[in-house]
Amino acid sequence: MRAQKGLKKGVEHRKYSIGAHPIIQTYIEKLQVGEIIGSYIKQDERLRLSVEKTLCVLIHNILTTPMPMYEIVDWLAPLDEESLGLRPDDVSLINDDRVGKALESFYNGKHKDVFFRLALRSIKTFHLDCSQIHQDTTSITFSGKYAGWTAKEFMTHGLNKDYRPDLKQLVLGLSVTADGNIPLVHKVYSGSQTDDRLHLENHRRLQRLLSRTDFIYVADCKLATEGNLDKISSCGGFFVSIMPKTWKADKVFREKVKAGSVEWKHILTRKNNRHPKSTLKKDRYYLAEGEYSVRDYRLCWIYSTQKAEQDAETRSRHTERALQALRAIQSKLNKYKLKTKATIDQAIKKELKQFQCAKWISYKIASQREYKSTHKKVGRPKSSQKGCVTWKEIFSISFSVDKIAMDLEASADGVFPLITNLDPQTYNAKKVLEIYKFQPFLEKRHSQLKTWQEVTPVLLKKDERVVAFLHVHVMALMVSSLIERQLRLAMKRNAIEHLPMYPETRHCPYPTMFDIFRLFKEVERYEVEENGKLLEVPQSLYQ
Repeated sequence: MRAQKGLKKGVEHRKYSIGAHPIIQTYIEKLQVGEIIGSYIKQDERLRLSVEKTLCVLIHNILTTPMPMYEIVDWLAPLDEESLGLRPDDVSLINDDRVGKALESFYNGKHKDVFFRLALRSIKTFHLDCSQIHQDTTSITFSGKYAGWTAKEFMTHGLNKDYRPDLKQLVLGLSVTADGNIPLVHKVYSGSQTDDRLHLENHRRLQRLLSRTDFIYVADCKLATEGNLDKISSCGGFFVSIMPKTWKADKVFREKVKAGSVEWKHILTRKNNRHPKSTLKKDRYYLAEGEYSVRDYRLCWIYSTQKAEQDAETRSRHTERALQALRAIQSKLNKYKLKTKATIDQAIKKELKQFQCAKWISYKIASQREYKSTHKKVGRPKSSQKGCVTWKEIFSISFSVDKIAMDLEASADGVFPLITNLDPQTYNAKKVLEIYKFQPFLEKRHSQLKTWQEVTPVLLKKDERVVAFLHVHVMALMVSSLIERQLRLAMKRNAIEHLPMYPETRHCPYPTMFDIFRLFKEVERYEVEENGKLLEVPQSLYQ
């Protein structure tokens, strides 16, 4: 609230910024976020403001105006406290130190039970369809030292998906429903955690939450290990994944494709998401004729025109980078560590392996002797004095691109295998493909965390608060995704194809939570108090 004295004596003007906070607070109350947190987090009776109220305010901050924690007082000043679920006296109690202590209490409390109850509440209240669950992980990258880290979720170096291997990270695993991409289960892992070892634990967590095992679990190729697939199948569960390229069946089939002995049948045509306005650009998917299986599980070999274009672009880019790396090696020959044939050969193979170009880039290492005559004494030698002749090997390399081998490799572009244990009578190849193609929507939730919610940088003193801050970000993600889902369902019920929510009232066919925030950003209310009489004025009277 911003207060200002009026021109007349005894008159005071007050302005309250409302924005989209009433919408957010409505869904926080529907989920009973405050009540659930209060049930599982130990309270300090000396505090005048409870932990749950502080964390609910933090959810508002994350979803509307993510700012550094030390600026939360300035962010809160112009807002209408009632739209945040606060009393007027509560506003003065919130500061960065209070939020930090609330995060620490949340981490040390039973925060796992909090999310379990929130997931159950969202399923029951909003009637979520949980027959299909998608899972993936992402790296949360941190700058700074964060010395003395003691939390069990250890911040360290790992396979960084933000392409910053120089920075430490934590890994966030997220499982969402196919019905609205609603986060149900998540966990923060140490930065060195690999995906293949977390799926069974995550599947058991989903079993406890859903009280069933027959849901379809969808994940990337790290799910497809013999142990993971057998465990999920033995308990009555279903899965859809990508068979890894390291399996022998992948190599055998690709050789058949290169030999031209595979026939393809068209099964699906979709709009190209990279060119949504193009009427000519369509993604087409084809199924390999015949029945394929591996380790008693069904294989659906798919050819995608979109993936074929991506594979060709990737090969061209990798080839150019590999050639640049070889030219760099060429300029450093016979110096430092590149003085022997073995070290030169090792350096070249390393670059070709990194860019996966060894099949079509060939190279040759040549050598010749360089002779040198030296004398023992200093000065110009006499004609009768014979010097000592020494020599050393000088290496050179030549390399070229084998167009025939490159074209042969290109003949298998766009091919990928889906592995599943779904019944082929109920789920044909087209349905299996459509199930897996929902996976990119989960990646959008990861993108939302890192862009709009600005999960990093995290400027907090204690490691427990850092991890708890990630948990609250997921809680905020759950609230925003539910709002988004309910709006789209309402549009569908009322046969509304688009809303004028973009700038300049342009049409928005798929509104997101951030379109809603932008639309309500300037909503305010005003109060004028004159000699004890209160007049409330909506913003529309000023327009």
